[in-house]
Amino acid sequence: MDRTGEPLGRRTAINVYRAALGVILTLALALRLHYVLNETYAPVEWDQLEYTKLAIQLLEHGFYAYRDTVPNTLVTPGFPMLLVAVYALFGYDAANPASMDSYMAVRVLNCFMSVGAIGFLYLIGTRLFHRFAGLLAALFAAVYAQYVWACSLILTEVPFLLAFTAFLYMQVRVVQDNRLRDHAIMGLLLAAVVLIRPNTLPLAVVPYLFLWARHRKPFAKEIGYAAAAFVLLMSPWWIRNGMTFHAFIPVARGEAGNPFLGGTDPYFRGTIDWTRVNAMSGEEQMAEGLRRIKQGLIDDPWLWIKWFTVGKFAVFFNHLWVGPYQVFVPDWYFAALRRLHFLLVYAGWFTLLTLRTRSLRLLFANLALFLGIHLLFIPVDRYSFGMMPFLMLGTAYLASSAAFVLARLVRLIPAWRQRPE
Repeated sequence: MDRTGEPLGRRTAINVYRAALGVILTLALALRLHYVLNETYAPVEWDQLEYTKLAIQLLEHGFYAYRDTVPNTLVTPGFPMLLVAVYALFGYDAANPASMDSYMAVRVLNCFMSVGAIGFLYLIGTRLFHRFAGLLAALFAAVYAQYVWACSLILTEVPFLLAFTAFLYMQVRVVQDNRLRDHAIMGLLLAAVVLIRPNTLPLAVVPYLFLWARHRKPFAKEIGYAAAAFVLLMSPWWIRNGMTFHAFIPVARGEAGNPFLGGTDPYFRGTIDWTRVNAMSGEEQMAEGLRRIKQGLIDDPWLWIKWFTVGKFAVFFNHLWVGPYQVFVPDWYFAALRRLHFLLVYAGWFTLLTLRTRSLRLLFANLALFLGIHLLFIPVDRYSFGMMPFLMLGTAYLASSAAFVLARLVRLIPAWRQRPE
């Protein structure tokens, strides 16, 4: 025993894991800063430019509009308000928004936010399984190509990943400890995630389904705390929408129709007349997408069922969304990163689908729901970004379980289990 009353072996193990985590986080930050500070950037375009123009418009003219010069609700304000803060501090060039020096401030900030997300991934793995599993998940995320490259983008991915992993960590705390404070914090973090990407909102039900399954109680008081915290952070957006549009608009309106309709072209065969569709409103595009699905299920049900399941699934996970990062790093290194990606996909899905423990079932429930939401829309490899943490955790559990079997023989890994299943 040491002076704190803890066994020396356990104390030593904790110190080893903390030191290893420090090394992994330092490696992650170094990889990201090295890339964003040394890459050569073309002028930004598409969404990166539109988010920037929104932020500059808000700073100069005081109104919130995406891809327009009149107020709208096409995107939620989480990421744009982050850009507003950065550009207010570091300046901007309204005359040439495609090439601004302050973009580098966003990229560097992304590097630190990405490392924060890795820290939460470690905490999730530690709570669900073991510190060693948490370390492995953190290591996967530290070197994962998509997570390094995303730091160079003026897009929602990295802020979303930080808020999302923080939300998932509080989800785990709610399921395991069920404290009122944790419910409230989870509600705040859910709002933060929704303000960046609204499609995460359905994941709010997952921890309460697990609590009900275990205790057969509705936990109305706890849900009330989470809901109140959620409303508190969402209310400025709701109030703005009510005052501007005289309607209750909970998240965004008018933007979902296009990606939903785009997802109704099985295997990208060019069956959508975009010249006609682009003249439609968002609501009309949504209706057109629904009409196409109904007609497709009548004309060729197997094609459409396959497309909305295994077809889109393959698009999400068969490619890496890495842009020019693959030519920035040596060929041998990128080949290793590709192998890591497919290891995470295959081993992660295999492990989660076993549903062997309650922790695996919690991860699978979140991933299945999140995947189901994305299957409704146009599939692009970019959308796997938010699903990979679940697969990293599943792979880390599988690898750490195998390591513990070896550790019993060779005694190389501190095998103290913090929280048994």
